[in-house]
Amino acid sequence: MARRGVLGGLIGGAALILMMAGRGLGSKSSYRFKLTVEVDTPEGLRSGSSVYEVTAWNQFGLDPSGQVRRWEVKGEAVAVELPNGKMLFSLLKTGAIHNDLAGMSMTALDPAFKNDIVESARRIARRNGIRSPAAVAPSDYPLLVTFRDLSDPASIEKVAPDDLSMSFGSGFALKAIAVEVTDDAVTTGIEKRLVWLPDVHQILRGREFKPAGIPVGNFKGLFETESRQ
Repeated sequence: MARRGVLGGLIGGAALILMMAGRGLGSKSSYRFKLTVEVDTPEGLRSGSSVYEVTAWNQFGLDPSGQVRRWEVKGEAVAVELPNGKMLFSLLKTGAIHNDLAGMSMTALDPAFKNDIVESARRIARRNGIRSPAAVAPSDYPLLVTFRDLSDPASIEKVAPDDLSMSFGSGFALKAIAVEVTDDAVTTGIEKRLVWLPDVHQILRGREFKPAGIPVGNFKGLFETESRQ
């Protein structure tokens, strides 16, 4: 009986492993995409871009399917230099329900995307039925911000995508935000523009800081992150 119990356990373990493989548990899919922001200005078109990497996978969970979806995004905010000395930043958060650039990119690139994060990442990684380049819908735009003083993180202000003139003056308008699949390296180096970023939490500690419409619980993560869900 003991031997049968051991054999049964081994068989059950093997079946579990096969089931895990069938569900893709632990198997990761990754893709990179470039996000480009274009702005019409009185001195012509200005643009900026960043490359991001999205990785998604299933792991064991307590829900009825026995798995939960996990994903992470690596990259940094897009910076667009404007001719009036100001700078527009496109953050790593969105105003949409999925709230991050993984869902934003999947919505734009993958026509079959139905909030199936892991499956969509696999399709995009395999270039299976995707559209690239693709325009990002206004409802999925990343949060846009600027600074009254680029040297002071507390001077951050939200920018309305449908009214850039309110933040930058007459003649400024958002032309487009688009994504495309790429094999380029993930963008780095934003600290050269925002020299305070590595120490921003210490700099802002104790200050009254509640900018309208900007979630600043993880301020650094708005600009540079390896966010995981």
